[in-house]
Amino acid sequence: MKNTFLYKPTSLTKSKSFLVILLLGILYSLPTLAQQKGRTINGKVLDETQEALIGVSIVQKNTTNATVTNTDGEFNIELITGEQVLIVSYIGMETQQIDVSNKNNIQIILKENNKRLDEVVVIGYGVQKKRDLTGSISQVKAEDLIATAPTTIQEALRGKVAGMMVAGADLNTDPMIRIRGNRSIEATNDPLFVIDGIPSASGVSVINPSDVASIEVLKDASATAIYGSRGANGVILVTTKKGEEGKVNVEYNGYVTIGKIDNMRKVRNAAEYIEYLREADRKYIYDGQGGYTLDPTSAYPSMTPNWEYDQKMEYITRDQSGYVLESVRKAWESGTYNPSMLRGFNWQMAGYRDEAISQNHNISIRGGSKDTKIFLSGSFMDNQGITPRSFRTRYTLRMNVDQKLGKHINMGATTNFAYWEYFNGTGVGGNWNPLGTPYYTPGGSGDYGNGGDVTKNGDPALGLVPHPTGEGMLWNPFYDFTGNQGKTKRNQIDATLYAQITLDNGLSYRANFGTNYYSGQEQAFYASASTQQGFGHARANQNLEFKRSWTFENILSYNKTFGQHSLNLTGVQSVEKSIDEPVTASGVGLPIESQWYYNLGTASTQSATSGYTQWSMMSWMGRAIYGFKDNRYMLTASIRSDGSSRLAEGHKWVAFPSASFAWRISDEAFIKNNIPVVSNLKLRLGYGKTGNSAVNPYQTIGQISSSRYTWGEIGAIGYAPNSLSNPLLTWETTGQYNLGVDFGILRGRISGSVDVYKQNTKDLLMFRALPEVSGFGQILSNIGETENQGIEVAISTVNFETKDFKWNTSLQFSMNKEKIVKLASGLEKDVANMWFVGHPVDTYYDYVNTKNVWGYSKEDMEEMAKFNANGHSYKPGDLRFVDLDGNYKIDEKDRDFRGQKMPKWNLGMGNNFYYKNFDLYIFMYGMFGHTIYSDPGVGHDGRMNTRVVNYWTPENTQSSFRKPTKGDADQPHREAYWYNKGDFVRISDITLGYTLPASLTRIVGVEKARFYAQLQNPFTFTSYPNNDPEGSVKATRDYARKHESYSEPTTLRNYMFGVNLTF
Repeated sequence: MKNTFLYKPTSLTKSKSFLVILLLGILYSLPTLAQQKGRTINGKVLDETQEALIGVSIVQKNTTNATVTNTDGEFNIELITGEQVLIVSYIGMETQQIDVSNKNNIQIILKENNKRLDEVVVIGYGVQKKRDLTGSISQVKAEDLIATAPTTIQEALRGKVAGMMVAGADLNTDPMIRIRGNRSIEATNDPLFVIDGIPSASGVSVINPSDVASIEVLKDASATAIYGSRGANGVILVTTKKGEEGKVNVEYNGYVTIGKIDNMRKVRNAAEYIEYLREADRKYIYDGQGGYTLDPTSAYPSMTPNWEYDQKMEYITRDQSGYVLESVRKAWESGTYNPSMLRGFNWQMAGYRDEAISQNHNISIRGGSKDTKIFLSGSFMDNQGITPRSFRTRYTLRMNVDQKLGKHINMGATTNFAYWEYFNGTGVGGNWNPLGTPYYTPGGSGDYGNGGDVTKNGDPALGLVPHPTGEGMLWNPFYDFTGNQGKTKRNQIDATLYAQITLDNGLSYRANFGTNYYSGQEQAFYASASTQQGFGHARANQNLEFKRSWTFENILSYNKTFGQHSLNLTGVQSVEKSIDEPVTASGVGLPIESQWYYNLGTASTQSATSGYTQWSMMSWMGRAIYGFKDNRYMLTASIRSDGSSRLAEGHKWVAFPSASFAWRISDEAFIKNNIPVVSNLKLRLGYGKTGNSAVNPYQTIGQISSSRYTWGEIGAIGYAPNSLSNPLLTWETTGQYNLGVDFGILRGRISGSVDVYKQNTKDLLMFRALPEVSGFGQILSNIGETENQGIEVAISTVNFETKDFKWNTSLQFSMNKEKIVKLASGLEKDVANMWFVGHPVDTYYDYVNTKNVWGYSKEDMEEMAKFNANGHSYKPGDLRFVDLDGNYKIDEKDRDFRGQKMPKWNLGMGNNFYYKNFDLYIFMYGMFGHTIYSDPGVGHDGRMNTRVVNYWTPENTQSSFRKPTKGDADQPHREAYWYNKGDFVRISDITLGYTLPASLTRIVGVEKARFYAQLQNPFTFTSYPNNDPEGSVKATRDYARKHESYSEPTTLRNYMFGVNLTF
């Protein structure tokens, strides 16, 4: 079925047409804008030691007129009309603007640029210069975040921070984020997000990435310990943009994307399917010496297609309407079999759109005076999924205000409103007989479409056959296109207020108040004519949730420099409270189905549930940062104490200390005076203790459950405990050591950092078995331990730079090794949960498959007989397993470790190329060393259509896919064949942009105009045989830790066209 899309002009397309006409007009006018040349400027460029600098860029301001210095540092440039100012720039040196209005010969001295080291980094409850950091903190700037045109900030971080893995994501789900691996076994391993200083549990996905000024990722415990019981999994600090003094600046960024299917699990077409049915009906006789003959008693006793036998195959004749048989007959009309004449219907592609159209628009206004600064923004995103009717729409509004009240007082507020709604759509799946049709043929009627003219193709105008292709137990999936309705709608408001008093003596006080309000509504309706209800009673439900939380912080700081000493003291008192109120309502037997889920009270069967959860926390934190000799030596120490309502009396307060030290070796005379090539070298060492607040509210006091029963003739409700209380429960705690080196050489041409770390996590929450006499099978306790250790490398380079061309590279690499150190009850292994001491948290332990299935060679038949003598019933074409203990019996002793779910190594690399007004960005990332466990979606029972593979036949014995056999049940331990290497490298983004010359854009009042085209997910290099190795990394360990046959992500290749305008 081909989907048809109607094109309607929108304001977007009209504005784009205007821009195209404008661009053509500008290009046409270029000859009249040619500039005339004038006098020549001669000069020489030196550094502070009077050494000549080679390759210094000399550009006349607001023109493309440029040159570079020669080997003696000399240059000459002939000026053209325009500003008589030269911009002089060089890697690692401060850029200068030289007025040459009255000069013909000049000498320029460039100074070393330390701005990068002096950049301010957010560290939590304050800021610090990058050069003074003692902990492991990575910063991602705004321009790097939006380079890949992400829809969420989580996606924007993919591959951009060493030690942080971002995997998976689709239209309506967020990616999985892990910082330095998994620490917890049963609790969350997600990091804490802090937005504009306020911890957030739900406000991250709805932040417009274009509103973000920077993101800092706190990775080691010396940096995250200030967040105490929530810092063990790393902390991500999000700082949004603020207003700036000066001219009002208006920016518009927008793009349109066309998504096409890149990779999917293709099922068999009509010709492949009927051959699959034939092979499933064939049986063979093997002579034990490597030969075989076709069993004449087979249901299909022919090695070649035969019309007589085709007519007798069950899944050809099961269709009572005769449509499937007619589809096959068309291939025999000429008297010989012609598979190209088979009539087929592509059920699988009917469950996809031809293309997914998405658009995103952002507009922001920034400005202010000396005392008042304002940032306003709004965005609209409308994304289609590849599944019919799937979508995600989001609106955001933001206002950030900062106001100075006199010399000592500042106040401000940030407000972000978001509304979004989405629906995952309705697919079809490809397992239906491709020789059939979902539609009636002319004259057809009834559950199976009987009586129709099957020589004609099924016609959508005639309606849907309830049980197409004769499948009486299955309902037509096309009913779900109209029979399933639903939408998820959500609102969220995040607001912060602050007031700060700063005195001249270095003392300051700041009060922060942050609040979050969230409301969500999930609606679902399943008509009587839907696959879920099967022409039974219509069903609908409404799920509501209301969350609100607030945080109040008092922050007292003291900054003082005296002599060669500097001191920064910070004290924090914080109070936080959160409330969650869910409500669910459902009904079955709705009399008026057109009302969907809007009139549940009319349902014949109704149910409703509601809940209430509240928790609060109070915290005290103190931090001291000491510097000596212009901060050549730095020491940071902190301690935070959290008291939580989640914990029992007497155990509510837990302290989290940290300490770190840094030594700027490059400031020492023996480096400065002897190794000038080293511009930055700093050693960092730290240790800290953090927590994972994984104890749920009320968990320490036990819980009760209710059940309904009848007492005589009266209905009653009874209550009984369903969990045993444990007042000793506390946070999971992680102690972490970190050793790091920051470096920069060749005036910053090459810079980066290397970190090595070791984490030990204790008091893991796990269930401990109890004696039966207790009345409970288990109790949650703090008993497990894990360990992580690894290395992270981040490198930035300026590979090449001239007046017209520049090439930068950023590289992130990380390796993490995790293992379980201790399990509950002293166990060395828990096979049921796949937990093993000495192995990663997510470990696969299963039977081991051979490369190919059983063959019929003499050697294979002799080996097979030995297994069959021990109770097996193997035959050629069956799955084969490795007999690890050599006893010719596949049992529990033949299970082994198959790999780990989480990648051992992660890689990200971005390359920026600039040539005059053109820019090119190429970004890639990869994950290595992990195993993916996924159902390949291959059937072998000769019935339903499944994924097309090269299955085993007597003429095709080198296969890992079992021979199709009619009615054969799934073979035990088949999951052993579902493990695959997950290594991949993905080139995720290629962006080519062009910025119009300022001399042209200013004619129409535009300060800057950039147009770009982007290709997303153009290439993936992997040996993984299924769809998406990245999406499979994200898959949870629920439901047997695998993807089902058709639930693996379908990847899209996106073609994007966008514009960036500044007014």
